[in-house]
Amino acid sequence: MTTQPGRDWLDLASPPPVPREAQSGPREVKPGDPPAPPRLSAGRTLAAERVALLRAGAARAGIAAAGRLQPVLSAAAAPLRRLSPAWERATGRLGAHPLAIRAGDAAQRAGALPWGRAVLLAALGALGLGSLFLVWCAATLPPLAGPQTPVSTLTVQAEDGTPVARRGGVQGHALALDAVAPVMRQAFVAAQDPWFEDRYRLDVSGIAAVINQAFRDTISDGPRAGSPRLTQRLVRRDLIGAGPGEPRSLADRVREAMLVLWLQAREDRPRILARALNLTRFGPGLTGIDAAARALFGKEAASLGTAEAAVLAGLSRAPDLQPDRDVLAVRGLGRDVLDEMMMMGRLTAGQAAEAGRALDGLSPLGTTPVTRSGFPDLVLAEAAGRLGPGTPREAVLRTTLDRAVQTLAEKAVERRLDAAGRGSARAGLLILGPDGGVQAVIAGGAPLADTPEARRAASASLRHLGRDGRPVYDRLVAGAMPAAERRTALLTLLSGLARPPAGGDDEAGRDGLFVGPVGDLLIGTYVSGGAAETGAGDGPEALFQDLAAGIAKARPAPVAEARETARETGSTPRAASRPAWQNPGERPTASPALRGVPRVIDTGRLRLDGQAVRLAGVEGQGGALAREFRQYLRRREVTCQPAGGADLYRCRAGDQDLSEVVLFNGAGRAAPGAPPELQAAEANAKARKAGMWQ
Repeated sequence: MTTQPGRDWLDLASPPPVPREAQSGPREVKPGDPPAPPRLSAGRTLAAERVALLRAGAARAGIAAAGRLQPVLSAAAAPLRRLSPAWERATGRLGAHPLAIRAGDAAQRAGALPWGRAVLLAALGALGLGSLFLVWCAATLPPLAGPQTPVSTLTVQAEDGTPVARRGGVQGHALALDAVAPVMRQAFVAAQDPWFEDRYRLDVSGIAAVINQAFRDTISDGPRAGSPRLTQRLVRRDLIGAGPGEPRSLADRVREAMLVLWLQAREDRPRILARALNLTRFGPGLTGIDAAARALFGKEAASLGTAEAAVLAGLSRAPDLQPDRDVLAVRGLGRDVLDEMMMMGRLTAGQAAEAGRALDGLSPLGTTPVTRSGFPDLVLAEAAGRLGPGTPREAVLRTTLDRAVQTLAEKAVERRLDAAGRGSARAGLLILGPDGGVQAVIAGGAPLADTPEARRAASASLRHLGRDGRPVYDRLVAGAMPAAERRTALLTLLSGLARPPAGGDDEAGRDGLFVGPVGDLLIGTYVSGGAAETGAGDGPEALFQDLAAGIAKARPAPVAEARETARETGSTPRAASRPAWQNPGERPTASPALRGVPRVIDTGRLRLDGQAVRLAGVEGQGGALAREFRQYLRRREVTCQPAGGADLYRCRAGDQDLSEVVLFNGAGRAAPGAPPELQAAEANAKARKAGMWQ
């Protein structure tokens, strides 16, 4: 077989002939012979041959798999073939657009630049991921009907089983806009977005404003800059469920923009307003205007008055407020709404003044001194752990609260505040029963602060807890608490009650406290304010005496109670028992007690009947604190009992232990080895930053 010059043809039917040099072994290299190929080149050739074999095998396997999957792929692609004409027409129109042509030219020019193709591919990849993210956000949009609130009823009962507060979740019926009173609609718009009825166009600037507002953490209350405030609040707070100040993810911000644009494009203003009224929260557990009107005022939404509409509209601004607890704060929000309605021209000055007067005496249904104290909410917070996971359908909590005593306490505090001229004066009291349970608590019209001390008192007041008809916790009978322990518990909680509000004057929190027993009750009172208003220390004692007189009239005297108990048990009161037998030389000697009007040396030392008296457990201070202590005593008679040392005494002014008084007001330090009640009084003064601990 002949070949043309310059071409090598191989016979594929037979292997190539083996050179003689390979058969006879390595031959001797002669001068002038061409060099032999290196071993590295031979290894590369062998690797290339193996890679070619692997590619051929993979190709054959792919062909076989494609043959098997072809029917399945054909069936899946059938719907796409139907859409292909429409897709081709849409892509053709898009490609013929001038902007698309310019984008294509720019992409070609970018691809011709160094690294241009890589940048272009990265941009296309980012665009694809962004499109997938938008599709995912659109697929996971919350329903426009809003989240479903689980219906639950939580009832807090007094000691006699009478309900004193109700909490829980209530979902109202969806009402048409015509079923809501016109004044309620006006008040709601005034509270949420006074510029809601202004003209609005969903053009390029409007869409940009919506997107801009969706990515901002706060919703402006000022005039509209192209974005509807009421619609945005509806979407963010009621549909997505993001409260003011809560962190939001990027997906939530995108969903908010989508929903706002959807509502503005598909629904008119009345439908958006009706949706907002039906989905807005008007307090904890109250969703929708129907539920709020029925639960708070016992009315239909169509029969609400101006003052009631202002209260509900104010609650829509601060839905975390409890209407029957934060009464003063809710009334303040209602007055702000009335001012907004005047600004919009919905009310005249006379109508607003009349509604303001009605607002001053308006309280939601079920508002009592107990609910205003905030104590039922503390009880519910303490019982949450015992109720178990999930929201109960029905729960009943019975406490040690005494409604009659609470009413007497409320009247006594109101009389004291009226006598002080109110202003900056504050007054309150706390009453503990024999077992340490709270029977009444008043914080001068302000809710009780959620402090650890208040939580412990709330836990001590819990007697019975039932969930969905099943008893969870039961302590209907409790033993009597030791007097010292009960006094320490009362002082601890009373310090939290008397603590001035945030930003208040610390001096106002140190004007006076008084603790004393009335029968089997232990009562602690405080009055804070200027010296002229409170009598510089007489206020707490006057409040105590006023309440003690009221309780004495409402309850039998302790002697009568003892006789009644004797008749029921068949026993008679006995005289004091004789002293036990003693060995000679061990007879107790009578300890001389000192009584009289003392002269203050410092906050830890007095001079009584010419004798120096050192208060037990106190390291005294001089200066301004001693002058305040002298003003506190102010010619009051003091009784001192020896406390173990030569000049160490426990002195009392009335029912007040002066060592406790000094330490509780931060006028001295607790001495080493002081009793627990004195150490607790010093700890309370440190926590309140009273006196020397400022």
